[in-house]
Amino acid sequence: MAEVFGNGGESVPISGQYECSECGFRHHFAQGETFPPDHHPQKPWTLYVRD
Repeated sequence: MAEVFGNGGESVPISGQYECSECGFRHHFAQGETFPPDHHPQKPWTLYVRD
């Protein structure tokens, strides 16, 4: 089950493959990076696969 972790502009808490809850786009983010603020504003990123 995916866990909701953050919105655009927030810091990435855990490294791994994330999925946009709006469109399903997947992207790898490293811990400490920032979720892109302009992808789908107000739609959270969910952790799909943890590193």
